[in-house]
Amino acid sequence: MRSASLLSLLSLPICIFADGQVAAAKKVVSSAQQAPAKEVKPKPPHVVLTSARPESDNGWYLFADALYWHASVGSTEYALKQDTRVGIVSHQHKVQALNFKWAWGFRAGLGWNMNHDMWDTNLYYTWFHTHNSNAAGIDPPSEIVDILGSSARLQSSRISWGIHFSMFDWELGRWHYVSEQLALRPHIGLKGGWINQHVKQHDARTVTNNPTPGPDTDKFKNNFWGIGPSFGVNTLWVLGSAGTRTQHRFSLFGDCGGAIMYGHFGVRHEENTFNTAGVLTGGFTIHGLSRNLAVAMLQGQFGFSWDTDFNQNRNHFTFRVGYELQYWFRQNQLFRGSLIFEDGGTRLSDDLALQGITADFRFDF
Repeated sequence: MRSASLLSLLSLPICIFADGQVAAAKKVVSSAQQAPAKEVKPKPPHVVLTSARPESDNGWYLFADALYWHASVGSTEYALKQDTRVGIVSHQHKVQALNFKWAWGFRAGLGWNMNHDMWDTNLYYTWFHTHNSNAAGIDPPSEIVDILGSSARLQSSRISWGIHFSMFDWELGRWHYVSEQLALRPHIGLKGGWINQHVKQHDARTVTNNPTPGPDTDKFKNNFWGIGPSFGVNTLWVLGSAGTRTQHRFSLFGDCGGAIMYGHFGVRHEENTFNTAGVLTGGFTIHGLSRNLAVAMLQGQFGFSWDTDFNQNRNHFTFRVGYELQYWFRQNQLFRGSLIFEDGGTRLSDDLALQGITADFRFDF
C-alpha cells in the first residue's frame, strides 16, 4: 500500500510536465495555422537579347579601313600683315594662317566572336599623316609681325606643319537586336597612342631690326602620348534585304564614342638667328614647357552599310562607307612667344579635329 502511494507521488510531476509539453505543441501548431504564409517573390527573369553579330565558321574576322581625312588645328595663325604705308586713312591688316591638306590614312584590325554570352573583342591600329606649308610676304614699308615666335618685325615668313597620328584601340562589345530591324553594340575598351606635331618657321627680318638681315629659323614640337579607358555604342538600322535568299542586307549605321586619356605632352620651343652667310648669330630654347595632362576625345561616324553571307553561309562580308569625325581636346600645347602680347607669350592649349570619309571592309572567316 505504501509502495503504491509512493509511486503515485513520483509520477505526478512527470504527468504535469508531459501535459505542459503537449499544450505548448498545440499552441505552436495553432499559431502556425493562424499566421499567414509569407509570399515568396520569384526572381525576375534575365533579359536575353538576340545576338546580331555576323556568324562564321571560325569566329575570327579581319577589317581594314581606307581613310581620306582633313585635319584642323586651333591657333595655326603665324603672321600678321600690317599695312603701314603713309597717307592711308584706313589700313588693311591681315592674319595669315595655315590650313592642312586632305590626306590618306588607314585602319586595320583583328577581331574574335567569343562564346561567352556572344561577346566580341577586337584590336586595331589607326595611322594618319598630314602636313602643309604656307608663306607670307609684304612690300616695304609694310611689315609682318611674327605671331608664333618672337622675331618681331619681318619682311617674309614661311611655315610648315606636320601631324603624325598613331593610335591603338582594344574593344569588348556585344551586338544585339533591340527591335526587329535595329541592333546595338555597346562597348568598352582601352585607347592609347601618339599624336606628334612638328612646326618649322623660316623668317626674314626687316633691315630696321637687323642691319645684316638673315633668316630666322624657329622649331616647335608638340609630341603627345597617352592611354585611357574608352566607351561607346555602335548602331545598325536595317533598311531591307534582297537576293534569292535575302542574303544581301542594306543598312544605315551610326557610331559614337569617346575616351579619357592621361598622357604626356613633350613641348619644345626653339628659335635661332642666322646672318646672310648662314652662320648662327643667336638663339634660345624655352625649357619647362612639357606637361602631363588628362585629355578627352570624342568620335562619331555615320553612313551606309551592305553585308552578305557567302560560301553556304559559312563566311560573311561587310562594306561600310561614311563620314567620320574625331575631336581631340587640348592637343595643341605649343607656346606662343609673340611680342604682340604684353605678357611675352602664352600657352595655346587648343583642339585638334580629324574628319573625312572612311571606307570599311570586313571579312568574317
